[in-house]
Amino acid sequence: MTYYNQQVLRIREQYYPKPYIIDRLIQARKLIDQHSGSSICIDSMSDKVSLSKFHFIRLFKRCYGRTPHQYLIERRISEAKILLSKNMSVMDTCFQIGFESPTSFALLFKRYTGLTPSDYRQKSNFR
Repeated sequence: MTYYNQQVLRIREQYYPKPYIIDRLIQARKLIDQHSGSSICIDSMSDKVSLSKFHFIRLFKRCYGRTPHQYLIERRISEAKILLSKNMSVMDTCFQIGFESPTSFALLFKRYTGLTPSDYRQKSNFR
């Protein structure tokens, strides 16, 4: 094996997870997608994919470009946009997508979209 091939293998092993790890990360992402409306905790998710919490977070971010928590929030915000554009109330939307507090939902929604949920709902009704 040439020096170049050895270095490529070393880099691949160092920066890219093994296929069975990738399968576990895909499983975790599907878990988030299927249960984004319910309470999901990183500890239980990492247990389900048989990885330590911190290793799981690090690998998930390396593969998807965001932490599992960030991905979950983005999923919930996208679902909220759909529900709000269908004229669902802000309070109902908040609980439907898995938030426990309307205040934290409104703050996160505004951080991700630049609009409050009420403003987003009004603007989507005018389109």
